[in-house]
Amino acid sequence: MKGIVKSIIATCLVLAVSALPAMAQNYRTGIRIGWDYRTQKFVTGGAYGRLKLLRDGRQAFVYDEGGICRIRFKRAGGTTFSSASIVATPPAGSGYTNCELLELADGTLMYAYNERIGSTGVKIKVKYSTNEGRTWHSEQTLYEVLESEFIADEGYYGVWEPAMIQLPSGEVQLYFASEYHVPGHDQKIMMLRSLSATNVGIREWEAQPVDVCYTVGFRDGMPVPLVLQDGRGIVFTIEDDGFGGGFQPGVIYSSMADNWTSGIRYGDSKNRWVAVASGEPRGGGAPYIIQLTSGETLVSTQTNYFNDQRGAPLDDMYKNRPFVYIGDAGARNFGCYSIPFPFIDEPNQGGVWNSLCQTSDSTVVCVSEIHGHPTQNGLWTVEGHIMHPLTAYALPSGTTMNHIGWAPLMSDILVGSTTQAQMHVAACWSTDSLFLHFDVADRTLRSGAADAPVWDTDGIEFYCDMLNHATDDVPTGALKYLVNIDGGTLVTRMTTQGWADVDASAHQMHYVVARTSNGYTIDLALPWNTLLRKPTSRKFAAYFKLHNNDLHGGKECIHHEVLSGVDEGRTRTWWQVNLGNEMPTVITAPQQPEGLKAHGASTRTYDLRGLPASLPRRGIFIRDGRKVAVQ
Repeated sequence: MKGIVKSIIATCLVLAVSALPAMAQNYRTGIRIGWDYRTQKFVTGGAYGRLKLLRDGRQAFVYDEGGICRIRFKRAGGTTFSSASIVATPPAGSGYTNCELLELADGTLMYAYNERIGSTGVKIKVKYSTNEGRTWHSEQTLYEVLESEFIADEGYYGVWEPAMIQLPSGEVQLYFASEYHVPGHDQKIMMLRSLSATNVGIREWEAQPVDVCYTVGFRDGMPVPLVLQDGRGIVFTIEDDGFGGGFQPGVIYSSMADNWTSGIRYGDSKNRWVAVASGEPRGGGAPYIIQLTSGETLVSTQTNYFNDQRGAPLDDMYKNRPFVYIGDAGARNFGCYSIPFPFIDEPNQGGVWNSLCQTSDSTVVCVSEIHGHPTQNGLWTVEGHIMHPLTAYALPSGTTMNHIGWAPLMSDILVGSTTQAQMHVAACWSTDSLFLHFDVADRTLRSGAADAPVWDTDGIEFYCDMLNHATDDVPTGALKYLVNIDGGTLVTRMTTQGWADVDASAHQMHYVVARTSNGYTIDLALPWNTLLRKPTSRKFAAYFKLHNNDLHGGKECIHHEVLSGVDEGRTRTWWQVNLGNEMPTVITAPQQPEGLKAHGASTRTYDLRGLPASLPRRGIFIRDGRKVAVQ
């Protein structure tokens, strides 16, 4: 009994370390976002959509349509949004847009928006709800630029795109872009403070905004603020054309103690930096930033990167697509980009004014304003799975594929952001072999032509580098294993002359292909031998690939989809697979713990691998930041 207790305590200690908030993000050991193509949904017509998770578990969706501010709600656990209700209707001659929402600490909902008065002025406005969004009142104009500020032959200098945060002190800050009182056609970012509220929750605002960032000769625009976790400070993203090469996401920073009192962050300030790390695809406007409960930060942009490859124009903003990057807990070093809405073979479609929201410990949602769709232009959402590096657990020597029960070993890895097919992955190992299980959901199984290569038939690939290189090429000795649904196989190895086929007697791969009710499974057994050497460090670089052969628009479309964030020609972008110890024995809970809560509330549930799990679940639980074994 004492041995069992010690085992439980040791397991708790190990998992407690794995559950700590992430301090850094990198390709090898960081998370990835796997966008689930099947969750793409048209929500409504309209523009500039933002999704917010409220403390009561509801999701609030704010946007403008026809110049009117609107809101929809989805109840906790629901699948569809309610019909739209109106938050604010503009006076004659005006239109409302650029909607944003903030839930305040006292439960008040604050809705911000831009009033555009024909061609004669712009205002920043807010409105409040103190009854969970059923009714809205107390509209306030916080800042305005009217006809008197017009400049001959240049129009007016406007103010745009409000967005808000609330600090732990209770102070509310509203940021916006401003051309007013800025030379030429430059643009700066300004911020209004509210230090107090009336007894009905309506905020009282300081009269004069604070200039927080400006690059002389350029246009800082579209701010989205964020209070970093653990007191790390305040950041906001901007579209910044001052770094060279057109717009790209920039990050502006203040410590919590400073709170912008040290002055404007100019272009050369140490408190502003390029968001996306060197060597990553950069460029793009309209950035949006959030922080995951585990600490990593996400930034979305709209970019024309890869537009030429799909035949879309580079100079038409509405043909751009959203990119989502993953950064560290300090909003730096963003990489591991992914594309939520792929639009295969659709050069006339694009997604702009994107936003992000984490809706559970394992799910993030991207909202995009879609243009060029044949029937449903407007606001769409898609869910992304937060994925963690794969751990292959140890099994006894002599294990074969027939002995393995895969269900407890399934990871959170999803490959399936681009087509209707999607793949989940599991792994384990013994002293004899590495075992991999691919579970593919695919409603249409198709084979390539009789003379087509094996990779034109539905199937999977596994790439690995046992020496765990992290370079901008594929090193000699790296391997790739391919198996398709017809039993076609190919094993190749990187040589000094490129990829070369490996004879079956050398790789000794065993495989099983099985059709299922909704697709197929492929199991691989890869012996540790002179070809696939077990890494002495018990970790190696790898990734997974899904081949899908479908009909699209009446023609064959063969797509090879890689793991999110991977550039297969650069091993520095491959993921790490860990050879772990034996799977811990499950500890059962006699009663269900509290449900998950929004905004990083104290109770979280993890499975025995330390990964977030849905309820009800057996295992080890997090309460108030501490790992607890429940028996």
